[in-house]
Amino acid sequence: MEPARPRILLLTLKIRTSLDVTMFYRSIRILHAAVLFACVPQARAQYTTTWISYFDGLSGYHSAEDITLLPTGDVAVSGVYTPSTTTEFHIAAFDAAGAPLWATGLQDTIGRAWKILELNDGSLLALGDFENQTGTNDVLARRYSTAGALLDELVINSPGSNTGDDFADATMDALGQVYLTGTFDDGGQTRPGLAKLSPSGALNWWVTYPLPTNWNAFGKGLAVETIGDSITVLWSRNGSSYSAAVAYSATGAQLWTTDLQVSTTDNNNAMTTDGLGHVLVGGNRNQQFNVTKLDSDGAVAWSTDFGFPGLGSVSGQIRHVRCDAQGDVYAVGEGPYQASIPGPYLLLAKLSSSGNVLWTDTLTGGNITYCLNMDHALLHDDRWTIASSYIGSYLYEYDTTGARLFRQTWNVPGAQSSKVNAMAIGSDGALYLAGRAQLIGSAGDGFVAKLLPISTGITGADEQHWALYPVPAENRVHLPAQLTGTRTIMISDVQGNILFTTTCQGTVDVAGLPAGVYVLTVAGHDQHWRFMKV
Repeated sequence: MEPARPRILLLTLKIRTSLDVTMFYRSIRILHAAVLFACVPQARAQYTTTWISYFDGLSGYHSAEDITLLPTGDVAVSGVYTPSTTTEFHIAAFDAAGAPLWATGLQDTIGRAWKILELNDGSLLALGDFENQTGTNDVLARRYSTAGALLDELVINSPGSNTGDDFADATMDALGQVYLTGTFDDGGQTRPGLAKLSPSGALNWWVTYPLPTNWNAFGKGLAVETIGDSITVLWSRNGSSYSAAVAYSATGAQLWTTDLQVSTTDNNNAMTTDGLGHVLVGGNRNQQFNVTKLDSDGAVAWSTDFGFPGLGSVSGQIRHVRCDAQGDVYAVGEGPYQASIPGPYLLLAKLSSSGNVLWTDTLTGGNITYCLNMDHALLHDDRWTIASSYIGSYLYEYDTTGARLFRQTWNVPGAQSSKVNAMAIGSDGALYLAGRAQLIGSAGDGFVAKLLPISTGITGADEQHWALYPVPAENRVHLPAQLTGTRTIMISDVQGNILFTTTCQGTVDVAGLPAGVYVLTVAGHDQHWRFMKV
């Protein structure tokens, strides 16, 4: 039997603009990640909790809203703290073992901090808003050292007193420039606004969007994403209860506006870019869940309505959208209350890059109340991890074919429910969660947790020629050419349950297995392999 021959992918790009340059380097990173993943088998069953830490020494309601992992192994989070009736801007850091390092914030104000980014110089940029005690609410960006020292403070506010300016979202482009959006009182109108910050956190420019007549004198900035380093798109909800995308150049010039008959909620994760020059947004349309794809010139590439058979979605909304390297779309929507469940549900959907629904599934879950960031789904490697909270709190994990790998109860010990606001994956494969643990009544404790995947015994192959092929497989899996002669083979699921044992010479018949992810073990050999059956 001839061993599988390596295939070489040639990547050719014609570079014309700064957008092309950014997309070229992004393509190289995607290709590099794909090659690494193909060469090193991975597997994961459930997660086990390594540590949980809280916002120490705080009383009343508080919540961790966003998280960033630092090269040192430390973890920084932003959030809110309400000791009585005033919510305060709060930042905290923890070491690699979960021990608190420092905490700081903006005391004695009405404020919130719910985005945190690591800048190019290694400092931390915390973003939110606060009331300056004159009746005026301002957008706030604070830069901290990794030791918690305040380095700079930037306030973005509309002129005059008694104005309300609210932060909504921020993103960083490939050059380290930061774009933030929110809602601002300007010229007697409530407008979406956009600001650009340098890689060191200094303000380059700030603009608000004069409202078209059909917006009914209202526009609220919800989310912001960049297409390369040339175009920035903010997502807005207007006074007609529908949404619009507004694009700007890197110098702050307004480029185009696309109005859509799609309603959306006030969260910042129903928008993303696919790394291929497109923007995707999610919401509700025609009493269905909806995902819409826009080209870089604002033209609608496609707009897809969908639901889960037998479940109503008149009040359902897409709350979370992400894309993989191929441009396929992964969306999480919240459905309305269903007496048959009982309760609301989360709808998962994967759509192709051309807008076709590939698969859907439903989860136990519902609205994550009192949480602003709502970044409770994470697309990583070849899997999708989702945190849900309604009556109980759960972690779900799926592979990209729609196979559910596990459903795991996860809650902070002693909490009635734990609501996840942000998720991140460490270089060691650890899953980090940040959110609010409802420990006593309606109060909450901001928490950060580190979870490690439970090993299934799979080890990485040192050389590519030790890989199984083909992966994914339809009917047969071929063993590496080095494993000659008759071999005893065991096939298990990712939880370690042995499904069958057989003997073979180089080829294993897997035609009878349902589509999913499996582990192949060869008796007398310390190598294990993970493969996908389609």
